[in-house]
Amino acid sequence: MSRAFLRYGVLVVISFTLIYYLTHYRLHFINLWAFLVAINVTVFLSYGFDKLLAKLGWLRFPEILLHIQAFFGGVAGALAAQQIFWHKTTKRSFQIIFWLIFVLQVMLLYVVMYTDLLKSIF
Repeated sequence: MSRAFLRYGVLVVISFTLIYYLTHYRLHFINLWAFLVAINVTVFLSYGFDKLLAKLGWLRFPEILLHIQAFFGGVAGALAAQQIFWHKTTKRSFQIIFWLIFVLQVMLLYVVMYTDLLKSIF
């Protein structure tokens, strides 16, 4: 594991935890909504911070960390950050993985919402 992954991974976990705490315990969002708000705000801030680091020429967020955040529900925040900060929009390899994650989540959402697969499993 790289030094950047550990450093920024800890920063992401702390940020997510604080935002989740705020949304769930202070604003009284239910667990699912608190999680979704926290992960999307965290990934949005991660993209913004990575853009700032890129401009300053400092140690950057590893792309895998940005993808992990998107995979765990932060696709909306990642997409918004890509458009607002104009960050990671032209790197083809990054975009291919990002859109594969997006398609996977849409398929999963369809399965959860419109099929009885989960009922048969649980």
